[in-house]
Amino acid sequence: MKKSILFTALAICMIATYCTKKERVPSQINFINDYDQAKSAAEKSGKPMIIDFFTDWCRWCDSLDANTYSDSLVISLSGDFIFVKIDAEIDTALAGQFGISGYPTIIIARPDGQEIDRIWGYLPSTEFYNQVQLYLQGRETLEDYLSRLEDEPENLEYLSMIGEKYTSRSMYDKAIEYYEKVVELDGDNGDGYAARALASIHDAQSRAKDYKSALNTCMRLLKIFPDSPESDEAAALLGYYTAKGGDTVEALKLYKGYLKMNPDSENAEWVKKRIADLEGE
Repeated sequence: MKKSILFTALAICMIATYCTKKERVPSQINFINDYDQAKSAAEKSGKPMIIDFFTDWCRWCDSLDANTYSDSLVISLSGDFIFVKIDAEIDTALAGQFGISGYPTIIIARPDGQEIDRIWGYLPSTEFYNQVQLYLQGRETLEDYLSRLEDEPENLEYLSMIGEKYTSRSMYDKAIEYYEKVVELDGDNGDGYAARALASIHDAQSRAKDYKSALNTCMRLLKIFPDSPESDEAAALLGYYTAKGGDTVEALKLYKGYLKMNPDSENAEWVKKRIADLEGE
C-alpha cells in the first residue's frame, strides 16, 4: 500500500514537472519590431539577437516565415535569442547601417548589436538552425574565413566565400578584390571558380549601380569562358545592364539577339518580359 501511494505521488510529480517544462516551450517566435527595444532586451538578458531584414514584396521572406520560423527546431532558438523583424523599406537608416543589400538578410548579433555574421537569403529550418550554431562557435564567419586564408592564401573556396560575405555587407569593392583573385588563380576555369567569380563581380557591380562596369564584366565572361554555365545568364543580362545604363534601343537589340540565339534557354521567358516592358514604355 505504501509503495503504491509513493509511486502514485512520484508519478503525479513527474507529470506536473513534464507539463511545466512543456509549457515553457513556445509555440511560435515572438518577434520584436523595434531595434532599440530589442537591443535593450538583449543587453538586459545577455542574449544575442537574430535580426531579420525583410520587405513586403520579397517572396523568399514569405517562405522564411512560412517554412523556417514556423519549424519547432528554429522556434527552440527563441529561448536563447532575441528575435527581431525589421522592414528595410521603413527603417531605411538601420538597413543602411547594417549594409543590407538583399532580402531576406538575417543578422546574428551580440547583445550589444555587434554583428557576428549574417545569413544572406532563404534557408530551410535545419540549415538555418545549423548555420546559427556555427556562427556562435565562430565558424564560417567572415573573420573565420579571413583567418583560414592566412594559412592558405590561394584557397579558391575561401576567397569566394569572403567575396560573397563582403557583397552581402554592400562592401562591393572589397568583394570584387577577392573575386578577382579567384579569376587570376583559376585562370582556365578548371575548377569552375573563375566563371562563377566573374558572375559574382557583375552582380556586385549591378548592386552598386555601376551598370557600365557590370556590362563590361559580362562581356569579359562571355569572351573568356563562353562555354561555362554562367555564360548564358551573362548573355541575357547584356540587355538588362544596357537598359539600366539608359540605352533602351540597344538593349532591345541585345535582348532580341539573345532570343534568336537561345530560344529555349531557361532565361528566355525573363528576356521576353524585359522586351515587353521596354516596348510598353
